[in-house]
Amino acid sequence: MTNVKIKNKAGDISREKLKPYVRQHENTKLLGFWKFYLGLYNLSGQDDDKGFNRWLRRIGEEPVIFDPYLVSQSAQQMKLYLNNQGYFQASVNDTVIYHGKQKAKVVYSIDPGDRYYINDVDYRIEDDSIRNEVLADTLETLLREGRPFTVELHERERERINENLRNKGFYKFSEEFIYFLSDTSIGDYRVNDSLIVMSPEEVLGKKHHQKYRIDNVLFQVGIGTNELLNEDTVRVTNGFDTLRIEDVYIVYEDELSFKPQLLTSSTYIRSNDYFNAELVDRTHQLLSSLRLFRYINIRFRETGRTNNNNEPLLDCIISLSPGKPQSFSVDIEGTNSSGNIGAAGSFNYQHKNLFKGGEFFTLNTRLARQNQFVRSSTEEFNTIEIGGEASIVIPRFWIPLRIQQFRQRYNPKTNLSLAYNYQRRPDYTRTIANARLGYNWRSSRYITHAFYPLEFNLVNIPNLSREFEERISETFLRYTYEDHLIVNMNYSFLFNQQTLGQKNDFWYFRANLESAGNVLSLLSPLWENGNNGDYSRLLGIRYAQYVKSDIDLRFHNRIDRYTSLVWRFFAGVGVPYGNLNVLPFEKRYFSGGANSIRAWPVRGLGPGSYSEEEFRFYNQTGDMKMEMNLEYRFKLFWLLEGALFVDAGNIWSIRESSSPEGGLFDVRNFYEEIAVGTGIGARFDFNYFIFRFDMGLKTHDPSLPEGERWIPLSRPWRWDDVGFNFAIGYPF
Repeated sequence: MTNVKIKNKAGDISREKLKPYVRQHENTKLLGFWKFYLGLYNLSGQDDDKGFNRWLRRIGEEPVIFDPYLVSQSAQQMKLYLNNQGYFQASVNDTVIYHGKQKAKVVYSIDPGDRYYINDVDYRIEDDSIRNEVLADTLETLLREGRPFTVELHERERERINENLRNKGFYKFSEEFIYFLSDTSIGDYRVNDSLIVMSPEEVLGKKHHQKYRIDNVLFQVGIGTNELLNEDTVRVTNGFDTLRIEDVYIVYEDELSFKPQLLTSSTYIRSNDYFNAELVDRTHQLLSSLRLFRYINIRFRETGRTNNNNEPLLDCIISLSPGKPQSFSVDIEGTNSSGNIGAAGSFNYQHKNLFKGGEFFTLNTRLARQNQFVRSSTEEFNTIEIGGEASIVIPRFWIPLRIQQFRQRYNPKTNLSLAYNYQRRPDYTRTIANARLGYNWRSSRYITHAFYPLEFNLVNIPNLSREFEERISETFLRYTYEDHLIVNMNYSFLFNQQTLGQKNDFWYFRANLESAGNVLSLLSPLWENGNNGDYSRLLGIRYAQYVKSDIDLRFHNRIDRYTSLVWRFFAGVGVPYGNLNVLPFEKRYFSGGANSIRAWPVRGLGPGSYSEEEFRFYNQTGDMKMEMNLEYRFKLFWLLEGALFVDAGNIWSIRESSSPEGGLFDVRNFYEEIAVGTGIGARFDFNYFIFRFDMGLKTHDPSLPEGERWIPLSRPWRWDDVGFNFAIGYPF
């Protein structure tokens, strides 16, 4: 079969939604024309005893043989789908066009007819005890007049009512108690709906749906799943100890490895509350976020007892199996960026329960060395980087206020970290000391917030080469290579739909806002003692003052099981002012490299149309950055994946006084300074990590004279126009 085509007249139903119902597709094509996987299959010989032939067939795709039965089934499935979308008079016709004796093209022609819409919705609730609960929630109904009459909408309404009732104590309620009766005879393509909630008598043998309250809440730590509750009270089995804190029982063997209050503050399930399915899920998530347990199981047991209001009672049993609290790893990696070869090693230590309160402690050390070529020369030089960071994540807000409900709702964490980094290059030596205090929390399944009210950076430049110092002395770069202090705060917003283990379409959006120096500027009169210098100092060091913001937007579109299309847009700007009229070097933007515009080396692009010829090493930075990336990813065979990509963007300066020639951003012509790189990539997917190789090719180089920037049109590509990048993980 060579081709499958869908001709669809339904404006509300896209062809993409109909494709899953086609039972037989043509062989998969890369780039819309290349049947690569079929070609692999065809390479295999006839001898099945040869392992190589079997391997080719396994990684390839066998030819799709036209089957008229599957064509008929596809038409029926699409018609059923359209019926479920409210097109009750839809027709699907299939046409097979033969090309010779070996090729066939299938065309599905869809005439949906008129769509039916909801008119009135009537509620019939057979159980009087549940009627008020259902009717009180009808303002949130999905079945509104004028909406398309679809099966999906009705299923979602069943789920919504079921969740609402189970969150209000109806432990034994389920979607099976809800069904619909629809009347299409009223005409004008309208449907009267009747929503029926059944009595539980036929299913459960009871006349009314009952609301359950929680009796005992019990944690079983490291004991297994055997129940420790009898019909009347909590009993302790021989060899087990029991604690009771805030009406919560904790049963354990030997000794608890954490404070018992960690468990009581990590559950939403409380004695005497109504059963609530949503709080059960959130309790599981809260316990999982502690990263202390290999196994978590929350279950309920009917006690057979009732309270004073004759409401049945449930015991909640939460079984926990603790994991190993400590681990370490040693990593060695090699890098190659545009021919610059390097190696790095790191030691990482983790303790998941440092002070027995679920505190997650990490210690990371790193040593890296890279050989780099001097620009336009065969001379080499070495760069060395040594660093370490210690951090601790506390599973609560570390502030002098008790906000327990906030923790249970948003799962907040406090982050403390200390870091030190030493960098040695031929042109300078730099050390950076960093301390941070911050908080992060989740407001929904996909949204995370991070707020760092205090971040302290002390940058020291103990050594500048005389040649480098002379070259930057009359440029804006001289400020970035002076000792300086950064005291800033920042806020980040993250929306991420990606789910590990699933390959669905997803959006990713991150926004960051950062400000530095304002608090120090307000407090500076306290320590300056009337100093009338050009700028203020703290501890004898000039501090930076700026505001900075950027966004990162990505979309991952899965085309089929073999291919996907990923695009990314990044934009950011930093505005220095007050005490330091340029952005500190470590806060400036740069472009190029394995996760940016891959045809240029790291810090080798921009700003603007600036052409760097004076300095021996790539060191180009700017106040503003804009990048766009588009990557087509496809599976090849075995562990190997391929990619085709286009990268575009640049960096710019925003002030003429601190901009090199051609580096200033101008809204009237900045688009002429957009660098464009194209390329191909290969990735080895080892499940736990992805090893990536990308080769980028300069296509539009803004540093060249006008009229010569489109390289393949003005001159042939040269070796200097090619960039090679080795890295771990996808670029975005």
